Amino acid sequence: MSISVKTIKLLLWILLGVFALTYLISLNIENHFVVANLKWLSNDFLFAIAGGAFASLAIVLVCEVIKYRQLKFATEGAMFSYFGNLYGQFLIIRGNCKRTLNGHDLVPDNLIQPSCDNSMMLADHINGIDYTTFCGKNNVSSVLLKFKTEKYLLLKNVISSFIYLRIAIREDSMMLLQQGKRDIVTSDCPHVKDALNKVIGQTSTILTYLDQIISQMDDGLDNRYNWHNLRKTLNTYQDNFETKTLADYMNEDLVVF
Repeated sequence: MSISVKTIKLLLWILLGVFALTYLISLNIENHFVVANLKWLSNDFLFAIAGGAFASLAIVLVCEVIKYRQLKFATEGAMFSYFGNLYGQFLIIRGNCKRTLNGHDLVPDNLIQPSCDNSMMLADHINGIDYTTFCGKNNVSSVLLKFKTEKYLLLKNVISSFIYLRIAIREDSMMLLQQGKRDIVTSDCPHVKDALNKVIGQTSTILTYLDQIISQMDDGLDNRYNWHNLRKTLNTYQDNFETKTLADYMNEDLVVF
């Protein structure tokens, strides 16, 4: 989007220059400041050329402004989508950990891995957004800049640290084997239980942060995306989500395509 902004600014300066030149030529026609007319070049011809150039540049400038507004709107939509989806992925991570912990269930290796991968991808997408506005910084660009400079790497480090849940599963599995027991790792196993609680705590902190910056961004866009209601819907869905069991899957009707 910065390319579009630079193009608009350049066209604006050129347009002002051509306008000034056209105005000076018109004054010269009236007051003959320089030479009124040459045999091979007249002021009327110069005025027609400068006036035509001014009109053409004005049309190009209008087209660039329209393009800039469309690109700005699309970029804001993509930014909100990425942040909203990132919030949703952390909701899934926390929800999966809570349900596993409260249900004393088996803990699979990939309990949170798909959401971690998606969160990494979304964070990279946000970091790659180019949001340079024509009038300088606004609330949205300030939120994005602060995320890029202060939170992006920190967020990725936290997501990477969730790998320790899988390590905790391995530790408890080896501990059970050493005790002569079956290596059935549940959320009641000590290392896994601590790891799940830590992931829940970290995701809760991140969700609070994401809620704050998305709210700031939506306020800067005059509540265009109605984040307050969308957040409520996401949280309600996660709170009422029921994990599908093997028995549920086996009892489902076959889906015919």
